Amino acid sequence: DQQVNVALITFLVCEVGNFSIHIALRNLRSEGSKARKIPHPTKNPFTWLFFFVSCPNYTYEVGSWVGFTVMTQCLPVGLFTLIGFFQMTVWAKGKHHMYLKEFKDYPTLRMPIIPFLL
Repeated sequence: DQQVNVALITFLVCEVGNFSIHIALRNLRSEGSKARKIPHPTKNPFTWLFFFVSCPNYTYEVGSWVGFTVMTQCLPVGLFTLIGFFQMTVWAKGKHHMYLKEFKDYPTLRMPIIPFLL
């Protein structure tokens, strides 16, 4: 029971984090602008993952799926989570590489999806 409760909290926190990141990314551009900017943390603590990763929306998404997998304790959900993690890692690496190429002053501490690792 405690395992499911912790997984539920993880799921909910990650969903709020994912939403917060999408709002922060939306707010990077003013209406009608095509100019791209480096994503950065805001006052919202859920956006502080931008200090460490280029694609915190994927980090939170994977966290949500891990929480859901633990809650359901279902093998197909676990496989879906694993495959989703691999796919989001590919996307995050591509986005990270694009940021490094486009912005010469891009933060060097950032990794694509998992802080300090990947």
